[in-house]
Amino acid sequence: MRARTAVTATALAAATALTLTACGGGSGGGGDKISTSPSTSASPSASTAAPSEANGASLRIDPTLKLPADLKAQFQWATPKNADQAAALSGAANYIQAIDHAVTKQNKSDPGLLGYSADSALTYAQGYVQQNVDQKLTMTGTDRYYGPTFTMGSGGASVEVKLCNDQSKLYSKEVVGGKVHVTGASDRNYVSWDIVMVKLPTAKAVWQAREVTVKEKALQCKQ
Repeated sequence: MRARTAVTATALAAATALTLTACGGGSGGGGDKISTSPSTSASPSASTAAPSEANGASLRIDPTLKLPADLKAQFQWATPKNADQAAALSGAANYIQAIDHAVTKQNKSDPGLLGYSADSALTYAQGYVQQNVDQKLTMTGTDRYYGPTFTMGSGGASVEVKLCNDQSKLYSKEVVGGKVHVTGASDRNYVSWDIVMVKLPTAKAVWQAREVTVKEKALQCKQ
């Protein structure tokens, strides 16, 4: 499992307001993690739902975010029927894979990070990548995500995506020499992600991560 950098998440309502004014672009040594602050509640006008099985487009991962053969980001869910939920979920998956990709490239300014995140979501991602760079660590194993739920912002301009993350088969690996730091079973392997995705006003809709909260010991994610 891997360490996390603390970043404060804001309310979904604040992210919704952000879309009215902005349209910009976005390690573990010893297996420790750093918890982020708890996520705040969504705006009263938002609605929460779990995904239902879909007829919509399947998950699309940007091919420029391809990971090394020994590292896999695994996204296990049914595609939501709601088009905005499906698009926001794909955007969240690309944001997550962009973080993993940047770690493997040892580059906090990796183009994928800048394209799929902005604001505090980008700050979080770059901080996490820099932790790995400073410690000369990359990742190996399987980074598994599942159980998405959604809170829709008013007007459909933002979607809060919550995910579970199982890091029990994800390990730190030394860049020089390739030594893998294998960790044992622990509740800290179960992590929750709360990502506010915003739809950019572009000709081809792009969903970008703007806010994120990552919490370890998410026992609700144990399967």
